[in-house]
Amino acid sequence: MKRIMGTRGIAALILSVGGLAVLGGATSSAAASPGAVTRTFSFVGKANGHTVTVVNIDSLLINARCDGRGFPVVFGFTSANASDLFAHVFDAFGRVHIIKNTSFTKHSRGVQLSTSSGDFDATGVAVFEATTGKVVTVNYGFDNSTTLNKQNVCTVFGSVVAS
Repeated sequence: MKRIMGTRGIAALILSVGGLAVLGGATSSAAASPGAVTRTFSFVGKANGHTVTVVNIDSLLINARCDGRGFPVVFGFTSANASDLFAHVFDAFGRVHIIKNTSFTKHSRGVQLSTSSGDFDATGVAVFEATTGKVVTVNYGFDNSTTLNKQNVCTVFGSVVAS
């Protein structure tokens, strides 16, 4: 019988597999942030109500209010010198609204995070990153004045994970 692999080949194989395991472990541990913060928020307001801050963390500020028809209006702002903001909003008609701003700065106008499509029953995910390395992920939903058993209020609600 012919030998398929010598002792050098076995040693190289063991070192290769061990090296991949170490690389895999380093990659996954670098992805987790030890100081991550998780919060929830809920806004319930009447038509033509005042603007309320629902998120204010790591240079990201998100405000919510209800317009005159009772539809939610959600805007994001930053106090960072340079950052990115990307979001996907899914409305109840199944449409996807893509929001991106790769030049998001403290001098920028706000970025609308709600839809103006006529359907305000929607969910979204917004991801924000500042040049400082801070990352904020916001999972949110919003609904118009038929919300909460037809109490004539609009709602904006969700959760935030910040590093």
